[in-house]
Amino acid sequence: MVLLSNHLRVAQSFSLLRDAGFRRLHQQQQPWLWPSSNNNHWKICGRSLSSSFLFGSSSFSAESPTTSNNISTNFQSSVVQRSGNKDEEVKSLKVAIVGAGAVGSYYGARLHEVGHKCQFYTRTLPDSGEGLQVTSTDGDIHIPADEWHVFNDTKQMQKADWVVVALKSSSLKVIPDLIIPLLQSTTRVLVIMNGLIEDDLVRMIREKTNDTNLDRSQLACCQTLYGGMALICSNRLAPGRIDHSYAGLLSAGVAVSSSATPEEDEEAFRSLFRNTTVPITYDANLLRGRWKKMVWNLPFNGISVAMGGITVDQIVNDPGLRKLAYTIMDETIATANAELSAVYDDHDEWEPLGEAEKDQMMTLSDGMGPYKTSTMLDLTNRRAMEVRYMFREPVKRAEKLGVPVPHLQTLVAMIEAYQRKYGL
Repeated sequence: MVLLSNHLRVAQSFSLLRDAGFRRLHQQQQPWLWPSSNNNHWKICGRSLSSSFLFGSSSFSAESPTTSNNISTNFQSSVVQRSGNKDEEVKSLKVAIVGAGAVGSYYGARLHEVGHKCQFYTRTLPDSGEGLQVTSTDGDIHIPADEWHVFNDTKQMQKADWVVVALKSSSLKVIPDLIIPLLQSTTRVLVIMNGLIEDDLVRMIREKTNDTNLDRSQLACCQTLYGGMALICSNRLAPGRIDHSYAGLLSAGVAVSSSATPEEDEEAFRSLFRNTTVPITYDANLLRGRWKKMVWNLPFNGISVAMGGITVDQIVNDPGLRKLAYTIMDETIATANAELSAVYDDHDEWEPLGEAEKDQMMTLSDGMGPYKTSTMLDLTNRRAMEVRYMFREPVKRAEKLGVPVPHLQTLVAMIEAYQRKYGL
């Protein structure tokens, strides 16, 4: 009976997608719309943009560096006066931004703005001599060319106090090679990325550094590895040109650490962004934070791709697809709570996800308008999609835990079919 019930639910999800597809054939296609940099209205844009929005990831992807070049390498630690508190002096830190795309460039520019010494890695060096220009609802930023320290080889960059990684999870395997040249024992690493990535990333770093430390809660090559989740709408208009039009919340939690106390790691993260205009939150439980983000990523990135490339407003305004999104949220939450329960013996260590998270994600989506999700843009532009860690890994964990997720399984099967068809 359970097997029959699961088959019926799968058939229902196929039916919802099919019916929505029929409705879509009779709808007039909307022009490409984007949020204006000056307000929350939407503007027409006639060309494809590299973008990141609420619960989306940086559109920057990376491969191992080839030829090297660099612009200016004078990084001296100093004490600076932060704009947010004129009575407080905070040490200027050396920060390496690995992935100078929509997200990495924005947060890097904000850190530069308050006096941190930032270096930026990008696979292809920009041709423009105008530096980095960020238009933002929180205030524009311009880093002149002689102050914009940009490289296409991390081996040419200096060791850093902080490494901020803002790449897609499809580039996970190259991250160790990119960041290891930047690390010292006191370096803290913040990985702003979609998906359930920490287990594999920590393992890859250990293998690359021949880390034989028996204490699996820490890495020998750096002090702390944080997982980061960005709540932001930031578009890369062109190399060196970023448009930040909405939100900007950045949350983080610890994956592994050799710090003396958890409070030390939290304070270090808060101190990095102190006096910037970036709102931050700290997740004491990183696994829960990752799953909370999945409550949005799985239904909305997933349905937008499964439907062949539709915007968020088409999902929330279609009765069948809205119902399907809620169902996928339910399956995601069930899996998340099952894993958290399995990992943590003490229920006081975590708070179950539930209706509050569902309502929050749907409310956010209702206000997004014709937003194109990052995975949908990858599909339509025939770029590598974040399938393994954003979609396949949650299903794999659900199956291992014995949590039925028939709608999510169907959705992932359709996404993987697109991936095979177009070689993404």
